[in-house]
Amino acid sequence: MDRSRPPHFGALLAAITMLYVLVIAAGRSDAAAPLRVLVLGAALVLAARVAGHRRWIRASLTAAVAAVAFSVAAVVAGGVRLATALTSAATVVLVCATIAAVAVTVVRGRRIDVQAVAGALATYLLLALLFSGLHQMVAAILGGPYLTGIDRVDDASAFLYFSVITLTTVGYGDIVPASDAARAVAVAEALTGQLYLVSIVAAVVTRWTPRTPPPAPPAA
Repeated sequence: MDRSRPPHFGALLAAITMLYVLVIAAGRSDAAAPLRVLVLGAALVLAARVAGHRRWIRASLTAAVAAVAFSVAAVVAGGVRLATALTSAATVVLVCATIAAVAVTVVRGRRIDVQAVAGALATYLLLALLFSGLHQMVAAILGGPYLTGIDRVDDASAFLYFSVITLTTVGYGDIVPASDAARAVAVAEALTGQLYLVSIVAAVVTRWTPRTPPPAPPAA
């Protein structure tokens, strides 16, 4: 890979956007769970390709294939709670790996440009997916009332909605924690969202270096 070329996160942002649309449109479908894992696996591979390490690309491909197979097996063989817990766990692992790959790429970059900003934006969107999967996994494991306003533990769209409004500290109040575990995860998510905005995003914007056009050749 040519290290002189800046990394491109456009495809990664497109994959994350596709995942948001999939979760919102088909959050309660059994077939949607493996599809979510598949798109997340593709996002991990894209992040590894941007990082440019062949070993990372091979490892990400292996992890993506294993996660998809694991998710399909969980949906086919397990009950609703078990399948939701296992699929959510696979989601959390893939999102964490993708965030790590993006972070390493941005940190190792020599300049903060539009691609670094895109990486920071992708990470913020991934954080909402991370906590969404974490909320859903804990809810499936505990089995009791976790969030008031969500009736089904496999309703991924409702969990993503709660995750986004918590991460952004909007807090409409239509979905609220109903257990100590939910409160703990919600507090961690709200703090993570605010600290990310005031530290990481602020640092990226402060170090922004606009791309300057190459100097014109001297006149003959």
